[in-house]
Amino acid sequence: MGLIRFLLACIVVLCHTSALFGYSALPADLTVQCFYIISGFYMSLILNEKYQKGSNKLFYRNRVLKIYPIYWLVLTLLIVWGSFVYFLGYPGTIWFYAYAAPLSLTTWLYLIIANILIIGLDLTFILGINKGHLFFTKNFGLSKPNVYLFGFNSFGWTIGIELLFYLIAPFILRKSLFLILLILFGSLLLRYLLAVNGLSGHPWDYMFFPTQLMFFMGGCLSYHIYLRVSKASLNINFLKFKFTLLLAIIVLYNYLFLNTYYTQAFLFIVLILCIPAAFILSKNNAIDRYLGNLSYPIYISQMLIINITRAKAFPKIFGYGFTTLIIVIILSILLEYFITKPIERIRQNPFKKHLRAYNLVSVIGHE
Repeated sequence: MGLIRFLLACIVVLCHTSALFGYSALPADLTVQCFYIISGFYMSLILNEKYQKGSNKLFYRNRVLKIYPIYWLVLTLLIVWGSFVYFLGYPGTIWFYAYAAPLSLTTWLYLIIANILIIGLDLTFILGINKGHLFFTKNFGLSKPNVYLFGFNSFGWTIGIELLFYLIAPFILRKSLFLILLILFGSLLLRYLLAVNGLSGHPWDYMFFPTQLMFFMGGCLSYHIYLRVSKASLNINFLKFKFTLLLAIIVLYNYLFLNTYYTQAFLFIVLILCIPAAFILSKNNAIDRYLGNLSYPIYISQMLIINITRAKAFPKIFGYGFTTLIIVIILSILLEYFITKPIERIRQNPFKKHLRAYNLVSVIGHE
């Protein structure tokens, strides 16, 4: 699974920059929603097999340690870069603050809290701004400037969606499969009702947590499939076929299909069905686990590197997209070594004995 997560993170970088030698990657929105499905699987796995009931506080603590240290470091660097660019007279995040000034106290409080805590960045897509005051809007694109531009790490809104899922995960993922399916179809129904009432595009089909909840529940469904598959007699060649099929569809999606609701549904269904095979094949592979660990640093640090490499003066030796991707991966390796690895020892220390007893060591690094 680590390889898939690594590829998806790299695809997102290319979607935000430029094609890799003409390669047309999976659309960014589908890539993010694939991440949501995978997240639903792993949260179901660890909440049912790692965290005892009553350990919700420890679960939240570990989520904080997993997400925030790297995010806050990147956020600090983005603020420094934004200040540098602003004083040179070039447009950037700080320019939007200056353009929209003066901001009301409530606007300042919201923007500060959302930038620091990530939760709330997704709301920038249902907000507009006028004379320094925020207001709800059906079309965020009509606001000048767009409120999401006030996020220093504006790509972080997807992590905000993840964090909302983490908040409710302990209370639903240990329940019956019936509840999982009920929430999945409820989220899908809401998406349909919004669409038939004129709210079919962004943010309602992509940045709105209630309509994205169905993807997390799809990952939970995948976990229940895994429980049944893992107890059966496994054909290793069949598992490899499913894993290869999943990789091929992700990498070649734009070459195999027209991007319609039907092909999107096909992609998500294949992912849900193939995650168990991918996890079984790779769960004890240290290299695969390491690649998976790089996916979050790649995703959350890309904004910083993109801001730097898109400058006209920056040498794009291998083209804009590939040059950016190489630098992002190198930075992510450094973040993994100097930030994630030391913190991981703190995160996992309470579970060492428990993990050895239940043979769950392979879960470490996947959460």
